[in-house]
Amino acid sequence: MFVRQFLLLLCFVSINLVSIAQVTIRGIVTDEKSPNAPLPGATVTVSGSTVGTTTDSSGRFELRTTRSVSAVQVSYVGYQSRTISVADPTTVLTIVLTADNSRSLDEVRVSSRYFRTYTNNSISSALRLKTTPINLSQSIQTITPEIIADQGSFNMTESVSRNVSGVIRQEISNNLGPFMFMRGGLISSLRNGVDLTPIFRGPSPDDAAIIDRVEFVKGPSLFMNNIGDPAGSFNILTKQPTGAQRYAVTAMLGSFDFYRLAVDLDGKFDKKGKLLYRLNTMGMTTNSFVKFDYNRRFLIAPVLKYRISDRTYVSAEYQYQANKYAMYSPIVMTPAGFGTLPVDFSINEPSVGPIHAQDHSGFLTVAHQFNANWQLTVRGSFLRNNAEGIYLWVTGVNAANPNVLLRNPKYDLNRTEVYSQQAFVNGTFTTGLVQHQLLMGVDVNQKRFLADSYVSYNTYKDANGTTQLTYYPLDVTNPDYGAEIPGYHTPGGVANGNTNQRVSYESVYALDELSLFRNKLRLTVAGRFTTARTGNDVSGVHTESSDHVVTPRVGISYSLRPDLTMYALYDRTFVPQAGVTAGGDAIRPMQGVNREVGIKKNWFNGRWNSTLSLYRINRSNIIATDPNNAQYRIQVGQTMSQGVDVDVVGQVARGLNVVVNYAYCDSKIEQDVNPLLIGTPTPMYVKHVQNTWLNYALPIGAGLTVSMGYQYQAGRGERFATATQHTTPDYFRLDGGLGWQHHAVRVNLIVNNLLNRQLIATPWYRNGLYYWVPQPPINGRLTVSYVF
Repeated sequence: MFVRQFLLLLCFVSINLVSIAQVTIRGIVTDEKSPNAPLPGATVTVSGSTVGTTTDSSGRFELRTTRSVSAVQVSYVGYQSRTISVADPTTVLTIVLTADNSRSLDEVRVSSRYFRTYTNNSISSALRLKTTPINLSQSIQTITPEIIADQGSFNMTESVSRNVSGVIRQEISNNLGPFMFMRGGLISSLRNGVDLTPIFRGPSPDDAAIIDRVEFVKGPSLFMNNIGDPAGSFNILTKQPTGAQRYAVTAMLGSFDFYRLAVDLDGKFDKKGKLLYRLNTMGMTTNSFVKFDYNRRFLIAPVLKYRISDRTYVSAEYQYQANKYAMYSPIVMTPAGFGTLPVDFSINEPSVGPIHAQDHSGFLTVAHQFNANWQLTVRGSFLRNNAEGIYLWVTGVNAANPNVLLRNPKYDLNRTEVYSQQAFVNGTFTTGLVQHQLLMGVDVNQKRFLADSYVSYNTYKDANGTTQLTYYPLDVTNPDYGAEIPGYHTPGGVANGNTNQRVSYESVYALDELSLFRNKLRLTVAGRFTTARTGNDVSGVHTESSDHVVTPRVGISYSLRPDLTMYALYDRTFVPQAGVTAGGDAIRPMQGVNREVGIKKNWFNGRWNSTLSLYRINRSNIIATDPNNAQYRIQVGQTMSQGVDVDVVGQVARGLNVVVNYAYCDSKIEQDVNPLLIGTPTPMYVKHVQNTWLNYALPIGAGLTVSMGYQYQAGRGERFATATQHTTPDYFRLDGGLGWQHHAVRVNLIVNNLLNRQLIATPWYRNGLYYWVPQPPINGRLTVSYVF
């Protein structure tokens, strides 16, 4: 009832505002001699104003303004400028430019033609704010599709994290989710601005076939969602219909029998462009550098968008992804130390059946522009992930013979469900000399996790009638495979599992960004009230909890120059946590505080930008897995993280695009139930993270590019908190590539781990064994795409 009343209030307030429609101009810019060849980096401005934008890598642009638009001007280095009349703002413009042969700008024209869109000087509407990134009192880093394509990545687990300072991945359960860490915490995963973060496992990693771009938000994002670690979150923007007829086919092949085919169809069903569609589909099959491991995937993602008017639209989106794979992740273990096993070593057996996972998600969005200043958005979404499979595991060292691993099969049956509803209104108004940008709304979310987890189904009775695990020994010094592992399914399915957990919340919020002194100074004041509930049934133990929390936010941003800004931020967040202790106690919500200052700079009209930020984060009510029983949790205490983030992204010189970042993080435990852990590093701790990626368009040879990059991590901790720190090797991976583009054809070859180093990820030590996830040796991937 409360939510319904709040939604009616939003509509009432908005409808009574003066109606002046905002104008959105869309189009594509191409070469006259090659209509299928887009012109990325072209400048598009509203005639008679400074309002403008640039085309992306596919030559497309979207220009939003509150001004009346009768014409736009389009310019591009080496081409004749054009002025295009705009009779109907809803029509997608097709703008053809003619090469200016009277100018001797051949070299400039070559490098500009292969300009890569590495920077994005706006944030998506999914983040609910209209402030440009440089003016926002927070650090938001955007990974564009150009970066993902140049690096040969195909989903969120494929090195995407290298493009943002301080982001690292936990390589456990690669096929169940991205599991990204930043600033000492596990960051939340959002899609189209919606909280679809599961309670425990899932969803399947988002595939590049549906990704338009990825936004990493440093620190809490109260303006978008307050449920999440204070370290931040990442938001995936899915591909939407543009209204222009465009079809693309992308094929990839690579090492370890890797084959992948993706199709992207973008168009409209009617001449007026009122009913638009986008369809992405993908199929993939690959083996692994690890024995007895493989992966098969299929994806289909249709989107329909109907423009009711130039101010109102409704869109429906659905995604289905099916996975079949041999292992959650190629984890290995040995008593000899980290990285002491051959890179292809496996604890799996060919007789173990595949793990099956299906991922369903959908969005229904209605947006209405009341006038030039106010807009209402209502969105409902869902996610459902099912996974079932068997894996072999070793819980500790074999006292009789440490080199012999005592493997025992485990069974998991999981169902993750998330349902989210949101409505928000944003707009601007003026009081005296102060301009306000107001955002207010409501978020409702329900999460559920059903499972039959960590089932040791393969047991027997000993002579005393005691249940014992059945072991399948494997000698790490001389592995001999061929054991027959029996299968298993939970009778009656997930409804008869050992775990049923629920988290739900409702929250209302308001944020006002006040602009003073002709928008040189911006002050953000916000607050959110949240009611959260949890219910947990784990192996017969039942708990419930309820919390009512107010989380404030204060931010300030000051423009020293239009392209140079300093900011400061104070933000709070909390996370209702599912789980129970072995003693039957409810888990308290994690609460966090982020304090941050920073400076941002746009260089050369936004061609590249840089961000420097310093932060301090405090967390309380941290939980950890009970070392005596993985089904339960323990509430351990408090942590503190502080550090420095540096990001440089964009075209720093003619034809040279870069991604350079560095992060220093000091993250440690300040309070814990185990006094031996106080002062020790937090889980997944990495002191230094430095990444570089360079892409250069050669001045000779049409469309040739060369790429080079590396990832470096030093001062790495372990997956779990431990009083005794074990030395973990530094991580350094060098990658390189060559590319070529001609008209609608694009070819890209990437070779990863050029030095063929033996690399490990997510190390930890427990019960006499060293555990880690091996990384692939030198490997290559060839991508060929065609747009028509």
